[in-house]
Amino acid sequence: MKKAVARLFTPHAVVPKPHMFVMIGVQVVAALVFWVFSPLKMIPGPMEVFGRYGFLWFEKGLGQALKTSFLTTMEALIIGAILSLILSYLTVLPFFQPIAQAFSKGRFLGLTGLTLIFTLLTGGGHTLKLSIMVWGLSVFFVANVISVVASTTKAELDHARTLRMGRWRVVYEVIILGKLDQVLTALGQNVAITWMMLTMVEGLVRSEGGLGALLLIQEKHLELADIYAIQILILGTGLVIDWIFEAIKRGVCPHAQLGLERR
Repeated sequence: MKKAVARLFTPHAVVPKPHMFVMIGVQVVAALVFWVFSPLKMIPGPMEVFGRYGFLWFEKGLGQALKTSFLTTMEALIIGAILSLILSYLTVLPFFQPIAQAFSKGRFLGLTGLTLIFTLLTGGGHTLKLSIMVWGLSVFFVANVISVVASTTKAELDHARTLRMGRWRVVYEVIILGKLDQVLTALGQNVAITWMMLTMVEGLVRSEGGLGALLLIQEKHLELADIYAIQILILGTGLVIDWIFEAIKRGVCPHAQLGLERR
């Protein structure tokens, strides 16, 4: 028992799965106990928070808001991923390298000033919300994929050329297929950024509703239990989306798990 506990506090120690599950269970229980007996009066109790889901679902349209937010995120994901991958993979051509690098630096720009520009370009509504989310996803995703493409070594390229592959075949086999697992990992991380941005964007464009718009309404009326309930739903949905992307990555790139299983 003492060895098992000591292993939990040993750098780079390998912890058996049963012990890991027990540790996680203890931490979850400790967090719930802290929540129940928290001295902070501004934090509603678990029963109060979870008891609000019925009211929010049937009276405030929580289900429709969740559907709207999820579909908007998926739409932004598809558009942003396609545009980002095209621009990033084109960096194998010297002409596009400064363009992609300049675009990726847009991640340092705040959305406050860009909102006006996007409003003038799109006219508002769903297009405005979608364009902001696509921008927020793309500037980070392009930076990640550029790094993946740049990590290709000369040895990898030379090996492909010895197999008498043409230049574009090398790009396809070595960079696009060979590094697909890294790209999917980056995409999953950037989906989390997009999901996090969602409530802010829906607060700017409330015409379609969504979790962000509903959250702001409840904040206006200081409904703390409702606010925490919506936030927990946002967190839970984000974890599900993350799990889905990990499952897709394991299915598409099973070889990526081999190195992890050997550790």
